[in-house]
Amino acid sequence: FKFERMLRNTDEWAPFRAFLAKHGCLLASTTEDLSEETPSGRLKNNLLVSVAEYERLNTAEKVRAKLGELAKRGIWNCGLVPFGYDYDAQAKALHPSPSEAAIVRRIYEDAAKLVSLTEIANRLNIDGIRTRNRIFKRRDETHQNVGGKLFKSDALRCLVKNPIYAGRVRLKGRDYPGLHEALVSHELWERANAAVAKSQQPAHCRVQARDKNCHLLKGLVLCTYCNRTMIPNASGNRDPAGKLYRYYTCTHAHQEQSTCPVRHVSAKLLELTVVEFVGALARHPEIVREALAASHRRRKVDRNEVHGRLGKIDQSLLQVGQRLQRIVDTITADDAAILGDELRERAAGLKNEKQQFLVEREKLRQTLLACDRTRLDADRLLAAIARFSEVFPNLTPVEQKDLVALCFARIELRAGPCGENRPGQRQYHVRWKLHLERLTDGMEERVLVERRDDRKHPPTHAPLVCEPRVIFRSMGRTPMAINVALFREEFRETRLTANPPAPTTHGTHPLHRALAWNRKLSGTAGLSQAELARREGITAVTLTYHLKLLKLAPEIQEFLLAVAGAEGLRRFSLRRMKALAELDYTAQRKAFVRMRAE
Repeated sequence: FKFERMLRNTDEWAPFRAFLAKHGCLLASTTEDLSEETPSGRLKNNLLVSVAEYERLNTAEKVRAKLGELAKRGIWNCGLVPFGYDYDAQAKALHPSPSEAAIVRRIYEDAAKLVSLTEIANRLNIDGIRTRNRIFKRRDETHQNVGGKLFKSDALRCLVKNPIYAGRVRLKGRDYPGLHEALVSHELWERANAAVAKSQQPAHCRVQARDKNCHLLKGLVLCTYCNRTMIPNASGNRDPAGKLYRYYTCTHAHQEQSTCPVRHVSAKLLELTVVEFVGALARHPEIVREALAASHRRRKVDRNEVHGRLGKIDQSLLQVGQRLQRIVDTITADDAAILGDELRERAAGLKNEKQQFLVEREKLRQTLLACDRTRLDADRLLAAIARFSEVFPNLTPVEQKDLVALCFARIELRAGPCGENRPGQRQYHVRWKLHLERLTDGMEERVLVERRDDRKHPPTHAPLVCEPRVIFRSMGRTPMAINVALFREEFRETRLTANPPAPTTHGTHPLHRALAWNRKLSGTAGLSQAELARREGITAVTLTYHLKLLKLAPEIQEFLLAVAGAEGLRRFSLRRMKALAELDYTAQRKAFVRMRAE
């Protein structure tokens, strides 16, 4: 139609013209004469491209100047309306959305408390909160809702880093005070961004965990003599049952001429000691009460230490803020043009340092909250410990390992006095720390095996520390025995329960469980999905995936309720049906017909 509709760049025009000439092609327009048969025609085309380029660059410069002037005045002027705000077309201004503003504040508060963005997104999705509905009009006059999606961590990261919520407008990396109302305070915005920046560090290389023997205490046992982790190690010999003899070996003992007195310990006996000792604590309440009292005494000491560290960090934050303000004042001065770049680099370094201090201060605040919590009831803890010994043997090996990793913070092992043992026996001093809140919350009603990622979050109670003296002694041809000197109780190897069989596959479709859980949600007032997931001993994501099956067409649900057998459950698995539920009923029926014909 016009020459400028093809290109508006002189750098692109010359190569493109040579390309056309090489292949014998002519450029034609319905409104302009683009012939290059004469020198004047060639000159005219060059002028048209130059004029089009000038108009493009000049228009862009004017638009940038306008956006810059609007930003200096604090007016939001471009892009999609941010989540949490509504746009008034008459006033041409942003106003807080009554329904979304509270969600934005919740996101910032959780992020400032060092809650991971993935966890925040999962909580929002569980509560049924979705992104804003955005209707997109296509060229064929059809409309499509491109919003209403699940929250993702990447989208939350962009939301937290957006200064619009702190009452500022950003343009070309510079922030200006905005005319709109801020949804969060400047202090909360800085704390949340410091936490987000902290979690954005490069992740370490993840290696697939290979533990076919399912060592319960892998990564938890520490040799205190060498201050080294004790790693699982299997010998080439087998016991009468045909299983390999397993050990936990100090990593320093693998080296030549090692003087480690611990060296290695039987994995089977150490695991038996740990599991049985926790159950035996319920029969000795005086030990639990004394350990709790000692834990509370240590908590008071830790509280004073944390207060001192918190005061130092507050002083450091004040100094960093003053230095940043001096740099800003120097940059804005007229005589700082030469040192502007250097000062900006120093300001960026101080900003990173300030973010690190903010994250450290939030960690210390959470530690203070843990120290100031109400003292844990000893009776509640004893009931949880008694429940531990009852339900632990009924779990699968993977669930047993996850539960031990969640309840135990560390297991420290050292040899007996001077590293000497009597003939036929080995003596150790064991020191382990139990996470009280995880133990009680998981055992009061039933065992709650959480995800392994939850171990990254610090416990909200001080750990319970127990230090028994354990003696492994041989009994000739009879099995090994373990004597715990703390309360003179003996555990025999024969009491070690065999690994329970792998859980059998449910003979019914997951839709049955989805319907049962939905009845509980609708029949119990005030019951949330997060609370139901905790009661059922599953993750919140698993519950959400099951409830999605209720969006299937009625005839599809009726068919799935009658599905039985391993083959049918595989063909109509939860993953496939969950994806099918995202479609409308018409698309569901068509896809389900193809699925049944496979």
